[in-house]
Amino acid sequence: MKALSFSGTGGEYFKIWIVNILLVIITLGLYYPWAKVRNNRYFYANSVLEGRNFEYHATGKQLFVGYLIAMSLFIAFVLIQNISPIGSGVVLLIFFLAIPWIIWKSLKFNLRMSSFSNVRFSFAGVISEAYVNYLYLPIAFFIAIYAVPIGAVVLISLYSEALTPLISVFIGVAVVMFLVLAFYLFAYMKKRNTSYSVNGYRFGQGIFTTNLETAEFAKILGKTIGLWILAIVFLLVISGLVIGIDGFANFAEAMNESEATSENNQSFVGTLGLMYLGFIVASLLIMAYFYSRQREYIFANSSLDTDITLASTLQARSLGWVMISNFILIIFSLGLAIPWAKVRMARLILENTLVNTDVGFDQYVTQKQEEQSSLGEQIGDAFDVDVGIGI
Repeated sequence: MKALSFSGTGGEYFKIWIVNILLVIITLGLYYPWAKVRNNRYFYANSVLEGRNFEYHATGKQLFVGYLIAMSLFIAFVLIQNISPIGSGVVLLIFFLAIPWIIWKSLKFNLRMSSFSNVRFSFAGVISEAYVNYLYLPIAFFIAIYAVPIGAVVLISLYSEALTPLISVFIGVAVVMFLVLAFYLFAYMKKRNTSYSVNGYRFGQGIFTTNLETAEFAKILGKTIGLWILAIVFLLVISGLVIGIDGFANFAEAMNESEATSENNQSFVGTLGLMYLGFIVASLLIMAYFYSRQREYIFANSSLDTDITLASTLQARSLGWVMISNFILIIFSLGLAIPWAKVRMARLILENTLVNTDVGFDQYVTQKQEEQSSLGEQIGDAFDVDVGIGI
């Protein structure tokens, strides 16, 4: 298997990035669609596999249409909110109901505007599945994790005197069961969303397929939650020890009560700062674990036309290091290191993305080029939809 590579540099991308920032500011945001196109074209063009690169074909004009629609809807919402709270609620409800449609259209547009070695990608997922994945299941998850526990707390607080111990226990068991259900629903949503996306991807006439199990996502989620609990306990214990030791030392050495109180306050503030920093580092490391483990599982069970298999060698340790070091670079550079941070992340991701190129890869790509030239180019424009919503 061969890994992808990224041939760009932070210095090259900085020139594009800084010009984009200046033009977006000068045009009061109107240049944003063209800025996005320039960014995407740079990263696509520098993503290489076996000497072949990706391409991004959308234009700023195409994205500008969707950008204007999004801005118009936002302005309309602000105006309606000032006139009628009920009207703003209706607008939010309409937007909420439209989210699956927006995601579906964005997937179709973005893949249609992407190609590898002159062969276009596309998306064949159906809109009905998008509504199941991005509307119905999230509503069920919200009810399980928020509505039921909150309702139980309110019920107990209002009728605490009338409730018998048996009913209270029953309510508590029901809450726990719904939290377990929420855990399962999250894993199930991740499995369905990933399967919907990957199984809908097309490369020319080639079909991507994946075979995923909810149980595997549940295992990864369970381990991630366990790491969160361990991290929080560790930070609390360390903070408690530091505060206790510093408080005892300050009390023993202080000449009077006011000095001891002042030093204790400084120590407490410093400890809170270190705890907050530790929380950020722990969050980034746990996010890296969650992302890398899911990616490894998804890639290992996905393929293109069953012949071209995929693999991810991305490790949580290396991803966590890049995330933490990028965070530090961006903070201390006041944001000027963002181009280098993006290039570092792109290089890490691509270099740990493997594609099976052993079994006639060149012949396979050439075949897809021929299929597209004989069929895809004849019908592609007729069914293409230039929608930039979801940017």
